[in-house]
Amino acid sequence: MLSSSILKTLTTAVILGVLAHFLQGCSPTGTVLGAGARTGLALAEDRPVEEIWGDTLLKVTINKKLLETSFSETFWSLNTTIFEGRVLITGNVKNTTLRDQVSQMVWGVKGVREVLNEIEIQETNTVTQIARDKFIQTSLQARMLGDKIVSDINYKMIAHNNVLYIIGVAQSQAELEKVVAHARAIRYVKRFVNYIWLADNPSRSR
Repeated sequence: MLSSSILKTLTTAVILGVLAHFLQGCSPTGTVLGAGARTGLALAEDRPVEEIWGDTLLKVTINKKLLETSFSETFWSLNTTIFEGRVLITGNVKNTTLRDQVSQMVWGVKGVREVLNEIEIQETNTVTQIARDKFIQTSLQARMLGDKIVSDINYKMIAHNNVLYIIGVAQSQAELEKVVAHARAIRYVKRFVNYIWLADNPSRSR
């Protein structure tokens, strides 16, 4: 049975290879596949397809750089959550030097509009903590999915060390307040970090 680290390496390699093939677009078949991928992404989120595709490419590029830097110290221990070019980085590294290095690296990627560096300085989390963070994340997703006021496809969330992070766009103040209320009601959450913008935020058009 393959270890989780090997599986992650293989999965990343496959994803990078497939996306690279889509991006080549040097043949009719490649063009069709690329268009199909873009359509699928558009159906998954309530945003322009170009914007969603741009975020996807950013994630692939950044994760590739994290992998090139160090598999164990950056790629495996960090997570990137991207929305409209805003890059939220969560996870653990061993020292502040590496934390700052990752931040500078991400800022150097073309298309990045903002880096939200939430990396913590500590050792890798325990299995119990990872499971608890997953519980927090899925609990919020379930709450938002069942709320008719909230358009859950306009948000991305991740939990790390009992801290819940949400990034996305709320169509109204009422929707924003609903999302915040759901986040604060989740069991085990010690802190909630809100990176949600309102839809009419001028910064979105920069």
